[in-house]
Amino acid sequence: MPQYKQSDITSPFWATNDGFKGGRDPMGIQNSSVATYSRLLPGMTNLTGHIRYYSLYCWLLNEYDKLETEEQTEIHQYNFIRRAELAMALIMKNQNVGSVVGALFVSQERYKLIEKGLYNLADGGDYGSEDKYWTYQTGAFGQYYLGSLIYYELVKIEEGRFYLRDKGKALASAFSKSVDKDARDLFIDCIVEGSLAEEEIEELQLLGLNRIVVNSAEWVALNHLLTKQDDDGSSLRRETVLLMLKDLDKGITVNDFVEHRFLNADKDDEYDASFGWYFYYLCEAFHYCIESVFCLILNELYDLYNPSMKILVEDIKERMLSYMDEQKKYTSIEEWKQNVNGKIEEMFDKLKEFIYVKDYTQAAVQSLGLLLRLQNEYELNKESILAFQNENDLTRQRGILSEGLKSYVLLHSKQSVDMYIVSIVHQIMQEHTIIAISKMGNTDTDLRKFILEDGRVVLVEIRYPTATSPRIDSLYNFLQDLSYIDSDGQLTDIAYNYIQNYGND
Repeated sequence: MPQYKQSDITSPFWATNDGFKGGRDPMGIQNSSVATYSRLLPGMTNLTGHIRYYSLYCWLLNEYDKLETEEQTEIHQYNFIRRAELAMALIMKNQNVGSVVGALFVSQERYKLIEKGLYNLADGGDYGSEDKYWTYQTGAFGQYYLGSLIYYELVKIEEGRFYLRDKGKALASAFSKSVDKDARDLFIDCIVEGSLAEEEIEELQLLGLNRIVVNSAEWVALNHLLTKQDDDGSSLRRETVLLMLKDLDKGITVNDFVEHRFLNADKDDEYDASFGWYFYYLCEAFHYCIESVFCLILNELYDLYNPSMKILVEDIKERMLSYMDEQKKYTSIEEWKQNVNGKIEEMFDKLKEFIYVKDYTQAAVQSLGLLLRLQNEYELNKESILAFQNENDLTRQRGILSEGLKSYVLLHSKQSVDMYIVSIVHQIMQEHTIIAISKMGNTDTDLRKFILEDGRVVLVEIRYPTATSPRIDSLYNFLQDLSYIDSDGQLTDIAYNYIQNYGND
């Protein structure tokens, strides 16, 4: 069926239109989840795949400063780092290690050869290259890792240039002490010369992202970064490390970590991070509910083809009520809420299943029931939830649990079921419009997923509910890099020592 698509709107002769843009969070409520996991795991992101990059970048900046001071290089600082990233991708090729910067470029064999067996780091690494491994000017260093390096007070920016702070210089020194000098010198020579020979790759394996030597100065420094208290005195990150190691030891997979933490929060209640992951799970369930109803609205716009608002809302109401024989018996949302007694994790899993099979009407019905169940859970643990929100400066985040449930549940408690559906549809459409327009600012980018045109609601783009990614994969990679976890996913003596001695350091 016809619909508006991104960037497909014809421009009149007197104007241009950059088109409608996607945007990951069309309801603007995922910040609650993002801010929560940012408090639980600061100092990393979903894109910081290996902790050795932290020490490598510090060492590279230190070496660049030496070369520049001695007038031994004319390479721009950005290209110096970019060549190093491409060289590392070549060093790591065929090692079955993920999250390597430039790995796709190398796997597609898009690199240039100066001659057989001699890779061109300049053509492919430097920003001015026509076909380059990374489009962002400062490489993955600037795009992915810089924020974490600044958080740890390792690096600073002044007038578009990167400088090491004292802690960064110390980490650079630790790297130098832990990697053979011949390998270090060879790596720098390759960067400056802009080439890397196939036989040199073997000599440079000591610099590999998976080759941190346990108990070396570098290992000690990086391990301290990961397991020390946060700068504000919080222990949420180091407690999360502990909880993950304990769960892995019980056979809990990385993918099941968050749900397992939700289900076992009370068993580990001596740790603030345990409650933090419980809270994060509730935030995820809340925003997934709202996004699922929004998904139904957009799909109905597609099926009805530019309906009036009245027809759209009536159609959604009747569709949802056709699956709500039991719920229609309740005289109010409050009465329905009192009779909701399912397990949150089971209701959430069922909701995601409905989305997966594209049954968006039943997904919306499931969402309303889950919202009421979340309200019950909130009321049971209101004091602890509010305390966690306040202590971690989360209260002002859009979509935060307390305010979100108040807006979408509590304020509607006296409504009938059918009027609740109508109200929620209107509320979601209004809030999406507000958040989309606010994100547009002074740009021409339009983030709306529907527009009102001559009394009709016109679909722009269908969006589906998405979960946030809480940095768990990055944490797992860091723990493997530091040899807490072996290549088979089993805990090592280092991990068991951390568990047994936690709190005694």
